[in-house]
Amino acid sequence: MTPLYDFIQAHLDEILEPYLALVKERIPRYGQADPETFPENTRRMLEVLPLAAADPRASEVAGYVDHLIEQRLPAGFQLTDILEAIFHYKDLIIPLIWEHEPQPQRRRDLVDALLEGIQNVGLVFARHFVDQQVALVEKQRLAMLELSTPVINVWDGILALPLIGTIDTYRARQIMDELLGKIAAQRAAIVLLDITGVPVVDTNVADHLIKTIRAAELLGARCMLVGIGPELAQTVVSLGVDLRSIASTADMRQGLNLAFQRLGLEVVPKERDQ
Repeated sequence: MTPLYDFIQAHLDEILEPYLALVKERIPRYGQADPETFPENTRRMLEVLPLAAADPRASEVAGYVDHLIEQRLPAGFQLTDILEAIFHYKDLIIPLIWEHEPQPQRRRDLVDALLEGIQNVGLVFARHFVDQQVALVEKQRLAMLELSTPVINVWDGILALPLIGTIDTYRARQIMDELLGKIAAQRAAIVLLDITGVPVVDTNVADHLIKTIRAAELLGARCMLVGIGPELAQTVVSLGVDLRSIASTADMRQGLNLAFQRLGLEVVPKERDQ
């Protein structure tokens, strides 16, 4: 234990309730904090501050910070909200130190340790908070990629892959992996690559598409490009991309009709009962 820890624990009642009231008054978001977890989190923080002053890399410090972030991040708390709440500890504890500690040197040591602990906890919190936000954004990005790369089994032997949004190198790799896996699993003979929702088709996008088509052919599937309109056709020609060996259609209806023809299928109206 440290002198700062002993001082805080000796005056815990004078810190806890006034701190909770102060934070709820000055930070609106804390008025929505879980009333059951808020006091307990504050008690734990008052134990962590002296530890952080002595060793900011202590496992107890990181463990408490991660625990608090897991509560606050899903609830919509911003980093500035939490850092402001951390800095408010000095507003209550420093006056108590001046009131209850008569020895000047000991008073200075307590204040220095408190400020060091608050600064170290704030730095650890900011770093971990940003790391978890980045991880959350990446998780959401991957989820969006999965939603934007749906391989649909539209008919026996026919898969459709509607592409929406920008295709970069990372996404192109994911598209290829997802499509090849489906081709192998479904033993598909034809794949309709619908690029109607791709806003820009440049040489990089065309190169990614061609690589995907060639990989699919190695698994025995023929690919057709769907969504080739007049503007896109002119763009492809101006880029010097050779897609002549790849069947293309203007829309999904034409693509399905061509796929049926190649599989020797025909859609005919059902005869009505007389």
